[in-house]
Amino acid sequence: MTWTEGIISRQPRTEEIKWPESGLPYMARQHAREYGNWHKTFLTHNDPIPVALEDDFKALLKPRLKPRDGEIAREADLRYLPLARVVVNEHRHRIYYVYPGKSKPQVFILPSSQRTWQIAGAALAVLTVLYLLSRLLS
Repeated sequence: MTWTEGIISRQPRTEEIKWPESGLPYMARQHAREYGNWHKTFLTHNDPIPVALEDDFKALLKPRLKPRDGEIAREADLRYLPLARVVVNEHRHRIYYVYPGKSKPQVFILPSSQRTWQIAGAALAVLTVLYLLSRLLS
């Protein structure tokens, strides 16, 4: 008599896709994650891709949904949030990020890169003056 046993297991491979990969500041991304009213959808390889998704993201998604050799099907859980980046001429030093919230539109404000450099330059100038004063007085 021969005793034979084996275990065949299939672990699902999970791939996370974030789009766009860059271009949205970390602070704005975190705020949108927490307060945004995200659209959620579940897709299999047979389902049509939602029209609301950006064409570039659709191009990333389509080849990943096709079943590979030995697979029965593929599925994807998607969540997406329309977001607008707004710069108003009267407030060029601010960038507004607007997206749908749970009950009303959310607006997140960040300083422009030019304003950030101005603030950093002013802080550096103050630190330099303080350093020179401390050297002069000691």
